[in-house]
Amino acid sequence: MEIDKSLFIADYISESREILDTLDDIAIQAVKESRNAYCLKDILRHLHTLKGSSRMMEYVQIEKVMNHLENVFKNIESNQTEISTKTIQLLMGVSQVIHTVIDSLEKGGDGTFAEYEEVLQSIDKAMEDEDFKTDFVKNKDKEADSKSAEENAGAENSDFFHDSQTIKVQISQIDSILQSLDKLIMRQIKLKNEIESLKINSSSDGFQAYQELTENITVLENQSVDIQKNIISLRMLPFDMILQPIKRSIVSEALKLNKNIDFDIPHSEITIDKAILERLPAILIHLVRNSIDHGIEPIEERKKAGKSEKGKISVSVSQVSNRIFVSVKDDGRGIDYKKIKEKALALFPERESEIAVADETELLQFIFVSGFSTKDVQTELSGRGIGLDVVRTEMDKLKGKITVRSQLGKGTEFELSLPASLATQDGLFVSVSDNSYLILSHYIKEILTVHKTDFLRLQHGPVLNVHNELIPIYDFDIINANSEKKASTNNEISVVILEYLNRKIGVMVDKILHYGTVVIKPVPPLLKDFNALQGVVFDENYRIIPVLNIPDTISRFRVTNVYDVKNLEVRKMPKIHSVLVVDDSHTTRHIEQIILEAENYNVSTAVDGIDALEKLKEHKFDLVITDVKMPRMDGFVLLHNIRHKEELKDIPVIMISSVFESDTYEKASKLGAQGYIVKSDFERESLTAKVKELLHE
Repeated sequence: MEIDKSLFIADYISESREILDTLDDIAIQAVKESRNAYCLKDILRHLHTLKGSSRMMEYVQIEKVMNHLENVFKNIESNQTEISTKTIQLLMGVSQVIHTVIDSLEKGGDGTFAEYEEVLQSIDKAMEDEDFKTDFVKNKDKEADSKSAEENAGAENSDFFHDSQTIKVQISQIDSILQSLDKLIMRQIKLKNEIESLKINSSSDGFQAYQELTENITVLENQSVDIQKNIISLRMLPFDMILQPIKRSIVSEALKLNKNIDFDIPHSEITIDKAILERLPAILIHLVRNSIDHGIEPIEERKKAGKSEKGKISVSVSQVSNRIFVSVKDDGRGIDYKKIKEKALALFPERESEIAVADETELLQFIFVSGFSTKDVQTELSGRGIGLDVVRTEMDKLKGKITVRSQLGKGTEFELSLPASLATQDGLFVSVSDNSYLILSHYIKEILTVHKTDFLRLQHGPVLNVHNELIPIYDFDIINANSEKKASTNNEISVVILEYLNRKIGVMVDKILHYGTVVIKPVPPLLKDFNALQGVVFDENYRIIPVLNIPDTISRFRVTNVYDVKNLEVRKMPKIHSVLVVDDSHTTRHIEQIILEAENYNVSTAVDGIDALEKLKEHKFDLVITDVKMPRMDGFVLLHNIRHKEELKDIPVIMISSVFESDTYEKASKLGAQGYIVKSDFERESLTAKVKELLHE
């Protein structure tokens, strides 16, 4: 059946603009940095994605330009050279041209453009290290000068702003939300009246009013949840929107490779978050291409193996609770781990001892590494080592999980587990060393309570036999390095089995708190580069709870060795220097605590000056870090007290202020502060450097 691609042009335009805007941002960043390997990987990913979606929509000229440009940056990556300024200019020049082409598509264009031959020629010259052109924009007609200022401003804005944040919403859904909102408002009015009544009649009818108030609060909570569900449903779109276009694209890919393949992609009534659906085509296309090019054998090879001449690739979608499972399965040759090992040894000779003893699960990780491919010859379809790296990266962004199942000679299946919506996530709250953390549910394979005697002690640390599989077990404090943890006298231990990319580990935690559905917030700006956290949530007392980034956590545990495990007890001992952090903001205290504990300091915290003085009476501290503005007792009064107490007067004090003010700085200096740091200029290095200076390290 012929697919009407006009149904998908809007999504293609939106995705292409996002990719081109991102490429421009990366190019600007690459200009600023002398070392730009990270920029290079991102450029390759985005070029590869735009090339694939353009092929799917049959915009041949855009596809070819992206393919040739990808070759230029792939050559830079292979030769491990810097991205030259002129190459960055070329990237931005091409991006500008394609932006214009995308704009023309919105007005009914066909994806072709006059500058095509000129652009392609320049890219090929760049590949051959010849002199090339980077600016392809023709001088605009001077008639624009006659336009009014308002018209010119509007034209400029249209070049940079495109409103693609729209979805279709059924009237019935809006009506449902309005009805729920009306009920909520009425209940709030009634609740307000009951609270007033409770104040007046508390002596006589207090108990009855309390019961009614409790009932109404319960109803209010339920109605709030209903409204949340209805609003989330507005973001949901049918999965089938992308399945049929994908089918047409992969049939075209199979024909190009002269492979006889039967595709099974049934219709699906399942709906999923628009934000996820928009990113899925690139993921699925990469996986299907992998099956076509790496999985399905040529006809003669299939005959020799006793298989049907026609290979089979299936894409299926199912839903369990609030998780969507997408399977891409083929009946091809399966994953050849021997070939992966050979290629890994060739690419990473410095890891020879590790690769030589790696099992299948460990070898499987290499197929998701950027630049890794078992293909010896690069083609337009594969061999660049980008496809599965894109899949892994995109799935991590979507809070998804990939599971790979393969049998040599039988075939391979990639199963994707995705949330139905990005608005809320399910997770398990755990406690470690009196700190709470959230682990997203899709990374949790199993939760166990075991006895200390259940652990098997091997050379590289303890393991646990779980369903006849030996799983390495790690103490969370190996990477947490929390000095306040006390030795447990309980023989029973809670273990959370985590899984990512077929790799499993067990993590010992102090307590399993509870399971819940939460809304994840971004990490605070100061921790945006701290990869161990995926975000933060708030508990019922509005305390900030970190969301663990499980891929990063597993990676950290895997690089630990037996010496790290044996040194854990040493790390739990009191540190050489003790620091007291005083701040009324929980977030600021926690950030400073993380930074200082990472430098091996023993850190205690206080919520204000009064709390700090109490702690200074009870414990000996080598240094105090205090905020200026705090309730009850501010930083100045605290500093004054410290300097006028004989037993405290010699303790170094660093003051941290929200903004730089000369009078604040002068007052802090006169009172005897040895350090003054402004929060707006706050960096990890500035804090630790000052601490080390004052502690003479």
